[in-house]
Amino acid sequence: MDKIFYENLKKLNIIKKSDKLSLGVSGGADSMYLFYNFMDLKDDWDLDIIVCHLNHGIRETAKRDEEFVKKSCQAYGIKFISKTVNMDEFARNEKISSEEAGRILRYEFFRENSKGRKILTAHNANDRAETVLFNIMRGTGLKGLSGISHVNKDVYRPLINIKREEIEDYLHKNKLQYYDDETNFEEIYTRNKIRLGLIPQLKKFNPDIINSLLRLSENAEEANDFIGEILEENYNNCLGDNFLIPSEIKKLKKFIGQEVIKKYLEENFYSENILSRSNILAIYDLCLGDSGRQIDLGKNISARRSYDKIYIEEVIDQDEKTSKDLVLGRNATDFGEIFISRDEKESHEDSFIKVIDCDKIKGSLYIRKRSPGDRFKPLGMKNNKKLKDYFIDRKVDRLLRDEIGLVCDNEKIIYILGMDISEDVKIDKNTKNKLILEVRNVRY
Repeated sequence: MDKIFYENLKKLNIIKKSDKLSLGVSGGADSMYLFYNFMDLKDDWDLDIIVCHLNHGIRETAKRDEEFVKKSCQAYGIKFISKTVNMDEFARNEKISSEEAGRILRYEFFRENSKGRKILTAHNANDRAETVLFNIMRGTGLKGLSGISHVNKDVYRPLINIKREEIEDYLHKNKLQYYDDETNFEEIYTRNKIRLGLIPQLKKFNPDIINSLLRLSENAEEANDFIGEILEENYNNCLGDNFLIPSEIKKLKKFIGQEVIKKYLEENFYSENILSRSNILAIYDLCLGDSGRQIDLGKNISARRSYDKIYIEEVIDQDEKTSKDLVLGRNATDFGEIFISRDEKESHEDSFIKVIDCDKIKGSLYIRKRSPGDRFKPLGMKNNKKLKDYFIDRKVDRLLRDEIGLVCDNEKIIYILGMDISEDVKIDKNTKNKLILEVRNVRY
């Protein structure tokens, strides 16, 4: 075992004896260094280890690497799990970079096969320094300056303080086998260009540039930890069930308010385009502005403000919201799930229940979006009123009105989803047959 590895592992204190670990191993120098050292450690520390290998489907030598890692696992009696994907196709379909596609696919694969385990990747100190430069060039805040953290939720990086040359030196001295990924030596990806082109140029000005970047990242990480504590104290106060609360965000310092928005985006959207600084600033401005505004965040995602709520969601083409006949049982619609029954029951979580007089329904039931000239007789009223006026009285944001489902019979609107039933179908002392409408997961 490498002494540098062991001392660093104890210093980080992120792996404990008897831990269950899932190692991401590609067959390259870094991941095989990780593999070999944990093989030396596993018995003494009573570690339960599996290895996950993802074939990205882009190199002719990828199958060779997969077989090499598989045989290495067999030699140590370690469970080996592999999967082949088409990274470039995924990138095209999702309209993201190949690098981002690879990252998403890797972590999805790791998590699928690592339930109850710590996921270990072989990112090293050079990777961290290169990430800091990458983030600076595209524009970043404090979090970006910290580069790659040694722990991120369920992902652990025990090599993050070990330099690439130290890793390769240990492998060469001990004649331990690994395979280079030939694409690492081609300036086809941004990170490769940083490693192969930019850093050698920076070393002409500062030969110790890697250590300088590492010190910057460590200082930024300490600052981020402090900010994170403040964020955790305030984050939940700024959230509803599926929306942000502008009035709470405005109470915070501007920077913390923007961090709340960033955290919300990180938890709900994986695309880096959605997580851009410009989107965070735009949503923050939405918090400061008036109700009724909507902004496009890209990737078919929008943010809209409705009174003291900001919804960030997929844009649904309103022309595609079609009417649908409703039947007894479960009805999946563009507006939410509707369960129709003749028996009253306890409400499901996130549901609305309305009881109507079945005999007052004219013909069959269906659901649709609003149409010009719609009228509705709210419960307790004698006369119909324009649906538009009803929405205004209820302070329903104009951007939301086309998203609200209307349950109708052959003559009238009998229920505005999540709101009122019609006076015309209410139950009374003469009611003999009841119909129960339960709405779940309303789409607004």
